[in-house]
Amino acid sequence: MSSDPLWKRLRNFNWEGAGISVKEAKKVQKLLQDLAGKKEARAMRASQNLWSLMKANAVVTPIISPFLQEIRKISGAAVQSEIDELLEVE
Repeated sequence: MSSDPLWKRLRNFNWEGAGISVKEAKKVQKLLQDLAGKKEARAMRASQNLWSLMKANAVVTPIISPFLQEIRKISGAAVQSEIDELLEVE
């Protein structure tokens, strides 16, 4: 991954080219940023919302997996556990 901050890489990612609508891309970006944040409660909610989104739209899962793996490295144990579950979604 690039040395750019996560928010910038999320913003610059070609979501439409990956098969995700603009509206859904904005939602995914927000959820990933919340997941990466320092507020555990917000990160947990983001995890639950990402899980629902990943179950509803399988295209999202392989696209966000690298972002999830990166966020996992900077997260606390509880959020890491949530991310582990997200990474198991197929």
